[in-house]
Amino acid sequence: MKSQRISLTEVLIKISTMKRLITVAITILIASSIWSQQSNLNLGLEYRPRFIFDDGYKLPKADNENGLSYVTQRTRVNAHYKNEKLETYLSVQDIRFWGDDDLYKTSGVSGNTNSLSLHQAWFLLNLHKNLQIKTGRQLFQYDDQRLLGARSWNDYQVCYDAVLFKFNDTVNQIDLGLTWNTESSKNSLFPDEKFKVFDFIRYQRNFKQFNISSIILLTGKTLNDTVETIGLKGTYGINVLYNFNDFEIRSTGYFQNNVNNKAGKAKAFCLSVFANQKVIEKKAAIGIGCDFLSGQDEANLNADYQNTNHLFDLHYGKRHGWYGYMDYFSTLPNQGLADSYLKLEYTISKLMLFQLDYHYFRLAANKYDTNNPTNKLDKTLGQEFDITYQWKIAKETTLQAGYSFFLTTNTLEQIKGIDDNPYKFPQFAYLMVTVKPSFKIFQNQ
Repeated sequence: MKSQRISLTEVLIKISTMKRLITVAITILIASSIWSQQSNLNLGLEYRPRFIFDDGYKLPKADNENGLSYVTQRTRVNAHYKNEKLETYLSVQDIRFWGDDDLYKTSGVSGNTNSLSLHQAWFLLNLHKNLQIKTGRQLFQYDDQRLLGARSWNDYQVCYDAVLFKFNDTVNQIDLGLTWNTESSKNSLFPDEKFKVFDFIRYQRNFKQFNISSIILLTGKTLNDTVETIGLKGTYGINVLYNFNDFEIRSTGYFQNNVNNKAGKAKAFCLSVFANQKVIEKKAAIGIGCDFLSGQDEANLNADYQNTNHLFDLHYGKRHGWYGYMDYFSTLPNQGLADSYLKLEYTISKLMLFQLDYHYFRLAANKYDTNNPTNKLDKTLGQEFDITYQWKIAKETTLQAGYSFFLTTNTLEQIKGIDDNPYKFPQFAYLMVTVKPSFKIFQNQ
């Protein structure tokens, strides 16, 4: 029995040695194949600590409520590899509040179990000079980012697990994105607050002074987290961007409906126009725009109208910045939103930029006063002022500071559910530093 055990051990050692040799051989073959092509590998880091003073961010604070001060930090490690046929990207991130560690003792702090996550992980194959396939966890950023945006103010950002087919030539670009989301191998049940399906096809045509794009987006959510039935919604849009010397104008239109009516009927739309003119030898810019996002009109008593959802769904689109930096309308009121805005920008130097944004917000549809149901509320929601300063301290380092305040109305009080309590003057400030060093690990020509 002793000799048999020794023999078995020797066999296992030989198998293990053969595995190591095979692994080394495969690694050498892969490395030599990579090295024989034009390729490069870059490593990038990102550090983004942000100090925030919240004295009315997203919601006015009660008179007896103190303002909050806190620091968040986003830290990322990114690896990017590219050759003629293959491109890959991997990004791991740690998102935390300073001091939110949950592994600690009175003698010290050792870490946080919930802060580390996968940001992006994708590979792209060049099948043809005009055809690419990108697969994995990735960002989508298109047009005005109304529907598909990165939302970088959010520390985590919005990423998509998808396969993306990309066709492009000198003037045409077609992107087809496909997803199918699950949380288990046992069934297709899925939380109803997340998208089960998020598919789109987008076409863009480039001309000399303008480009035009169109998009069809198909989204689906389960009716609830206990059934597999999916309610599908379609969004159809056109974006036109025109440039002439120092003048630029962008116009956007979207229409939405429920494709299979499993979640009831829907009919909504979004219109946006923004014009921007550079002045003072291109050191300054003046922009003016208007957005209209439809909502439910309480004054329209038609039965078919009331049985149809008219609130435009922003999906995972960009909110911060479009509707003010205080994010009062990151979730739209049920009556929709009309936003008229003015943007002023001045380049102090090559390294410094000053911006001032003004917003005048109104409801897009009628709402009745909850305290006096026979009266319609004034549609005016309020005005917001956003002041931003940016300073590029070094090649890899940017400092950004901002201060915002909001002038409220009685209608906003009802929308936010604070009309019964006195509240403070809403204001918000932040100071953010972004450091992005990068290193070239190797480059083979």
